[in-house]
Formats: sequence, C-alpha cells, structure tokens
Amino acid sequence: MTQTSTWIALTIVAAALLFGGLAPARADGILAGPGASPLLQEVQWGYHSEQDNARDAVRSGRVISPGQAKQAALSRYPGKFLDMSFGGQTYHVKIRTPDNRVVVVAVDAVSGRVMGAR
Repeated sequence: MTQTSTWIALTIVAAALLFGGLAPARADGILAGPGASPLLQEVQWGYHSEQDNARDAVRSGRVISPGQAKQAALSRYPGKFLDMSFGGQTYHVKIRTPDNRVVVVAVDAVSGRVMGAR
C-alpha cells in the first residue's frame, strides 16, 4: 500500500470508531442509541408544532381554516400576503399594503372576524 492509501484507510477506521455509537433514528420511529437527537425525541413523545395545533383545530371544526383567515384579512386590508401564524384562538396575517407598509392583521380563529391591525 502507498503512504496515501494507508492514511486514507486509517482515517476511515478512526471515523468509524469515533462515530460508531452515534446511530440516527430508525425509519420505524424507534430512536436508536444515546446519540439520538433531542428534537427526534420530542417528536416521538408527542411534541406538536404550531402547524400541528392549527391543523388539528381546523379538522375538529373549532376554528376556521388558514385560507379563510387570509381572505378575511386581505378583504379588510388589501395588499400582498406575506406570512401567517396561529396563536391559540387568533391568526396573525402579515400583509404588505399598497403604500409599502407592513401590517399584522389579527383574525379571530373561531368567528373569522378581523379584530384589528398593528
């Protein structure tokens, strides 16, 4: 073996020994080993994101859909839709108005009523 080949082989062996205990999460949802990501552990143990919460609330019929909230905000404050977030019982819709201001419109998630803008 040449000297370069020997160094490459040693580097591969060292990397395998160093990272051998850090296994990624398995496809079947069972976390592998102590080196598993804390984020993956949260997902496994019932972590819900903002999107998960909004989707569950819409599916249960407790709140209006994000599309309905967007339309309600744009009907009251015309402009270009930028972003939206869901916070419990309120959608916050970010819009750029024709005069180039950015407003955040609060839409009641239950009734669909526009509550105001800031």
